Amino acid sequence: MKKNEGRKKIMFRVLLVVPYPKLEQTVKKIYKEYFRDTEFEVDIRVIQAEEIKHMPWDEAYDLVIGRGHSAAILKQKDNQVPVLEIPITGYDILRALLKAKEQYHATRIAVIVSSAQTHDETILSSILGAQVSVKTCQDFERVSEIIEDVKQNNYDAVVGGYSVTSQALRKHMNAITVETGEEAMIQILHEAARMMGTIYQEHERRKIYETITQTSKEGIIYVNGKKEIALVNKKMLQMIYTDKGLIRGKQLHEVYPFFEEKCAEAIQTKQPVYNAVQNVDNTTFTIDYVPVIVGDKAAGVVITCQTVKKIQQIESQIRKKLSEKGLVAAYTFSDMIRKSDLMESTVTIARKFAAVSSNVLIVGETGTGKELMAQSIHNASERSNGPFVAVNCAALPENLLESELFGYADGAFTGSRRGGKMGFFEQAHRGTLFLDEISEIPINFQGKLLRALQERQIRRIGDDKVVDVDTRIIAATNRNLRQMVIDHEFRQDLLYRLDVLKVYIPPLRERTADILPLFSYFLNKYNNKFGKDIAGLTPEAQKMLRNYHFEGNIRELRNIAERVSVMCEHDTIDKHLMETALYPEDVFSSSERKRTDNDSVLHEENKISPNVSIEEEQIREALRKTGGKKTRAAELLGMDRSTLWRKMKSYHIE
Repeated sequence: MKKNEGRKKIMFRVLLVVPYPKLEQTVKKIYKEYFRDTEFEVDIRVIQAEEIKHMPWDEAYDLVIGRGHSAAILKQKDNQVPVLEIPITGYDILRALLKAKEQYHATRIAVIVSSAQTHDETILSSILGAQVSVKTCQDFERVSEIIEDVKQNNYDAVVGGYSVTSQALRKHMNAITVETGEEAMIQILHEAARMMGTIYQEHERRKIYETITQTSKEGIIYVNGKKEIALVNKKMLQMIYTDKGLIRGKQLHEVYPFFEEKCAEAIQTKQPVYNAVQNVDNTTFTIDYVPVIVGDKAAGVVITCQTVKKIQQIESQIRKKLSEKGLVAAYTFSDMIRKSDLMESTVTIARKFAAVSSNVLIVGETGTGKELMAQSIHNASERSNGPFVAVNCAALPENLLESELFGYADGAFTGSRRGGKMGFFEQAHRGTLFLDEISEIPINFQGKLLRALQERQIRRIGDDKVVDVDTRIIAATNRNLRQMVIDHEFRQDLLYRLDVLKVYIPPLRERTADILPLFSYFLNKYNNKFGKDIAGLTPEAQKMLRNYHFEGNIRELRNIAERVSVMCEHDTIDKHLMETALYPEDVFSSSERKRTDNDSVLHEENKISPNVSIEEEQIREALRKTGGKKTRAAELLGMDRSTLWRKMKSYHIE
């Protein structure tokens, strides 16, 4: 066997300071006999009390043991290592007294100890048959004074620790050193063994705190009740330069005076101060002051500090990651071009709704900008830094709705993604989930959606646990949900859960003041895209545009602007070009002309065209012209793809 093989690894180191060589031999004997197989190693050193003050701590110890005056000095040293004091037992005192009586024939003996709690001079005198006086001295600086008093009162001998007897001998008095017996050393080493677990736990906690504070991306300071800096991490030192040298132990106002006022406020009120903005050396910081409450008192304050620039960078990175996943809202209320009072009042209402977290139902015809409104509400809310997840319910087949909205666990079904998949609800956690075309969710699935909204919890397919989700719901529809409830196509309880706050977006024909500003916006956009320089419209073209029906609302207006931009060869759009753009020679131009020329009464939202066969034929013809491409057919018809899909289902068009 190799040397030291199989030997137990030393985990716990103890420094044992003894005042005289004989005690060193006693400790070695006891350690060898009783503690050799324990998990701690004892380093025994003979060091006088006076030498301890100048002793460097060049080695790492978990525990220090000392006796009497030596222990007192060890406790005063700033080494953050716990100190155990070797007790001076009654047996130790009695042995020293017997030795003093025998050696010096003493009849009056003074015992000088740091504590007289376990030493009764009446009992000692009775046992010894001599006068014994016990004198306490917790301050070693007074030992010389006490010995002088003892000498003046004609005591025959002095009994005490090594430091006491050294002083007594220098004053030419008889003195006997109290020697620590084996029972006291066994007791103190057992105590050290018991403390191992506690000290390890403390070391672990200290390492955890140290790791957290030193690896934190925030600057951290802990100020104790005396307003002294007890802890400061590297990040704080990097963020705010100081030339004060060693900071720990200094008063807060000496090093960081700009923290003092809010720190005092946190201590006095026992309440945290969050997001205090302060400027230090031309850098703006946001600072939190959190009091540490012990009992009913503030023991100190934890100050955490971060630069505003860093916070902005973090937010930018988060938004970038969300953007890469397509989970970010791009539009705000300022992007909603409007001149009409009707639309302005709609935006005013929506702004109020953005300030709370209640569910919102957006109602409006196809093409009115319901998703733009949803994104604007999200970006004006307190959830603006969270994800914005948009789901077109009409585009999701019924058999995929549950897995897409709620996700699924690993191995939930054949062909499922390894590791499972997060659903839209989880993706929108602490953000907004926009459910467009909510009316198209099948009645059989509406109960599951209702439960998720009520409980704010979802369960992935194939999983046995629920997941809490903090998600605001914004739903949108171009159908009359209340009529659908009457027709048993939509659950009434789900409607009540969604229809908490309602935003109605009026159709473009009801806010004609917005037509020209919107057209101008789109025209400029397509000018840039196609390299054109179209200045505007003639008065006749403007009148024609304002009088147009716009069944497809803003989406149709955008398509017309794109069409005009492509067709226009001059710098102004005239009546003829506008007429060509508004009424192209295709299968449904005649019906469009007739509806506009007669200035027909506007149909209520969600009603099918009076002449069903014409609309069906229009859809079939558009699909034929585009070779069955639904997206292009929807553009020709001036409707979105989901509306076309729904109408195709109603007409049983494959």
